[in-house]
Order: sequence, then C-alpha cells, then structure tokens
Amino acid sequence: MKDIEIVDERIIEVVDLLEQIKSIDEMINLHQQKKDEADLMLIQYQYRREKTLKALKEILEALNIKLSDLAA
Repeated sequence: MKDIEIVDERIIEVVDLLEQIKSIDEMINLHQQKKDEADLMLIQYQYRREKTLKALKEILEALNIKLSDLAA
C-alpha cells in the first residue's frame, strides 16, 4: 500500500472522531445489556457520544459538508 500524505489535519480529526464513536458505541451496547437506564457509566458514554458527534459536525461544517448533504 502506498503511503498517503494527508494535507488537511481536519481529515485526520474526522477519522479519529469516527473511531471514537465506534468505541463509545461498543461501550454503550455493553452497558445497555444491564437493562439499567440509571447506570451512571451508560449515561456518561451517551453524553460522550453526543459531545463527539458535535465535534464531528463542527469539523464537517468546516470542510463545507452539511449533515443534509450526507442524507442525499
């Protein structure tokens, strides 16, 4: 595989945030198996997911990509 030079650091940030969301989702699924909506760890992971999604949205908008563009 060829080495790829990434010129825009925002692209790296997008990939990192997507990996974080994947990891957070795995932890949310694990804690949801307990069937306890008051589980503090579940609540914290859900908050972290929302915060990470907000950061992803901001970077995508900086790249001139709107969420509505992705729905097309």
